[in-house]
Amino acid sequence: MLKSDETPKPELLDHLAQVRVLSQAIVSAISAIEKNDLQQFENHLAVQETVCNRLADIQKTLSTTAKMNAVAGDDLAGQQLLQQVRQAHVALAQINFVYAALLKRARRSTELIAGLYRSQGEGYDRNPSPLPKRQSWSCEV
Repeated sequence: MLKSDETPKPELLDHLAQVRVLSQAIVSAISAIEKNDLQQFENHLAVQETVCNRLADIQKTLSTTAKMNAVAGDDLAGQQLLQQVRQAHVALAQINFVYAALLKRARRSTELIAGLYRSQGEGYDRNPSPLPKRQSWSCEV
């Protein structure tokens, strides 16, 4: 067990804060998608990338669960901190599941819209449309 003067609890607190910031950035990105606000979505993606890089750096210092348990220690405050970290990770996993599903649906929608425009020859593709520009319907009587 680590001595109390060696415990990197500030790193665990920083980890908890970063997980919460990442969760909020994902929620904000979902909101930006709902509002069809590309600029805000890109901003939130940049925040997510920064936070993920920061979490990777923190994870190097808190590499194992055993070390996190040692960081938390036997005191009640340490155990509560560790519980908060676990709850934050569970909440992040739930938000991330919703986010992944939303991005998958959004990608399908944009592919369908782009395909529609390509088939009509009106944009998103510089190649000419395989369909003639003007169609005429003939009817035999």
